[in-house]
Amino acid sequence: MKRTFAIFGLIGLVGCFLPLVPGFSLFDAWQLDRLGVALVIAAFALPMLLGFADKLQPGATIAAIGCFAYLLFYKFGFDVLDLIWHGSIGGKAMGVAAIGGFLTSLGAVTEGSKR
Repeated sequence: MKRTFAIFGLIGLVGCFLPLVPGFSLFDAWQLDRLGVALVIAAFALPMLLGFADKLQPGATIAAIGCFAYLLFYKFGFDVLDLIWHGSIGGKAMGVAAIGGFLTSLGAVTEGSKR
């Protein structure tokens, strides 16, 4: 299960550099909002790195949940559905990655509690 939230982190990270709307990616907004763009990139990169690690630490899945929850509930909010429906390929990738990553990281926590 940890590999799946790592894949969603990778999809979201790649989506940050693909067009959000035609001709404009999230990374193009770097000049306007450096901290916001850096936090979104880090929120996708951290679960990716944690999921692809050889051994998953107990707090790693909690950190992945926190990253995806930040994206899903704070940064994108209910506009995540607008990203998926009306955005270009980068918006679709980031929206699907935020939702899928949150759900699979929740699944990784429940999977770890069964052992």
